[in-house]
Amino acid sequence: MHTNGNSCCATWSVRATIVTLSVYHLLVLPGKNIFFHTNPWPLKYTDSIYFFLIILFALHRSNLKELGFSVKGLKRSLFIGSASGGVLVFSLFLLDLCIDSTGMANHDLFKNQPNLTISSEKNSIIEYAGLVLVIPLIEQIFFTGIIYQSIHKKTSPILAIYASGIIYSLAGYKLSLGSFGLGFTTSFLFKTTKTIYASIIFHVSCAVGEIMIKTIFPRLNTFLGFLF
Repeated sequence: MHTNGNSCCATWSVRATIVTLSVYHLLVLPGKNIFFHTNPWPLKYTDSIYFFLIILFALHRSNLKELGFSVKGLKRSLFIGSASGGVLVFSLFLLDLCIDSTGMANHDLFKNQPNLTISSEKNSIIEYAGLVLVIPLIEQIFFTGIIYQSIHKKTSPILAIYASGIIYSLAGYKLSLGSFGLGFTTSFLFKTTKTIYASIIFHVSCAVGEIMIKTIFPRLNTFLGFLF
């Protein structure tokens, strides 16, 4: 049996993970599309609400430290998360600059791609805050703090990391390379730092990057559209 440097969520077994994911894919996902297909808010956030309920149940049986919120090596975790996330966001600026400097901006592929404006309305600000702060926190605790750790207890770290990437890409039927990469990278960061902070920061950076592509650098969709 493989164990984590942090003690894994001892009461959360692989069997519990299978049941949790089965309920999610067989009941929650179909249910929200049947009952909430005309209600944008519940349709969009049913997944996160389900993850949050599972997190509350997990916390009832364990504690934050077991889910990855250990203060041991906190500075190192924050640095690694900030560095990896910063590289990701900065690469968007470099890629957009490359388009201009090489003259590709005049190509038909990059024309007629107007920038979307970031609305300052209260509802929009709340939505952006949820996308950048709340959802990454909930999803990382669920997929990395709970799911990855439970798999890691029964298999090798490499297999657990790949499995986490696959599971995350299947969540919400988001079958994309970007979803797999996010699940893979955040699990790898958790394995490296033994805490969940770096994973959360990297996920936040991905959310910020996605908003930037949609609003500031829409022409990057030509290069990066395959990720979404």
